[in-house]
Amino acid sequence: MTVILVTRPAGGGDPLVAELESRGYRVSAVPTVGTRPIAVRWPDLSLFDWIVVTSATGVAALPAIPSGPRWAAVGESTARALRARGARAEVVPAVANGASLGEALPDPAGVRVLVVRASLADAGLPALLQKRGARVDEITVYETVEGPDGSAEELQQALRPPGVAAVVFASGSAVRGFVKLGGPTGLPAITIGPRTTAVARDLGFTVVAEAAEPSVGQLADAVVRAIPIEVSRDA
Repeated sequence: MTVILVTRPAGGGDPLVAELESRGYRVSAVPTVGTRPIAVRWPDLSLFDWIVVTSATGVAALPAIPSGPRWAAVGESTARALRARGARAEVVPAVANGASLGEALPDPAGVRVLVVRASLADAGLPALLQKRGARVDEITVYETVEGPDGSAEELQQALRPPGVAAVVFASGSAVRGFVKLGGPTGLPAITIGPRTTAVARDLGFTVVAEAAEPSVGQLADAVVRAIPIEVSRDA
C-alpha cells in the first residue's frame, strides 16, 4: 500500500491523516514542527472590537471568551475551535491565509483589533489591518518549534524500508523541521501552498504537487494527483 508521510503538528490526530486513509493510503504521521505555549499577560479582551485568531492553538490559549468583541478566524478549523469554546467567527475568508483574512475584515478603520498569533507568524496580517486603518494590538501566545526532539526517532522509523512515497508539508516550518531531524530532501514533496513550496525548493526538495487551496481536502487532492495508489499483493 502506498505510504504518505504527514508532518503536521497534530500527528496521528490530524484530519489530513483520516482523509488520506479514507482514500486508500497508508499514512505515517510524524510532527516535524510543534508548538510551545508562552506565558503572556493578557489585556482586557472585552475592550477590543475584533479578536482575530490565526490557529486552533491560538484559540486554545485564550483565557476566556468575552461577549463584547466580534471574532474572525483564518480558516474553518480555527472557526470550529472557536465554536467549541462558545464563540462564532463572523469572518472566515474563503482562502485560509493572513492576507485574505486581513482583506475580509469589514470596515476596520478606527476599530481596535487584537491579533492572537504564533512567534513565527507572518507580519503581513497586522500590517495589512493597520494599512486599512485599524488600531492593532498583537499578542504572541505560542512559539513554533522546528524539528522537535521527540520526533527524531519516530521519523527515522517511518523512513525505514519500504519507506514512503512522498512527504506532505503544510508550512515552511515543517519543511525546515524535517531537514533538521535528518529527513532526506530526495523524497517527493507535496505542499499546502506557494510559500511552503518555495521553502521546500530552496532546501532541495522536488515539489510534485501543491494544494489548490490551503485546506485538508485540497491537500489530499494534491496527494491523489501526484502519487497514485499502489496496492501490494498482501495488502
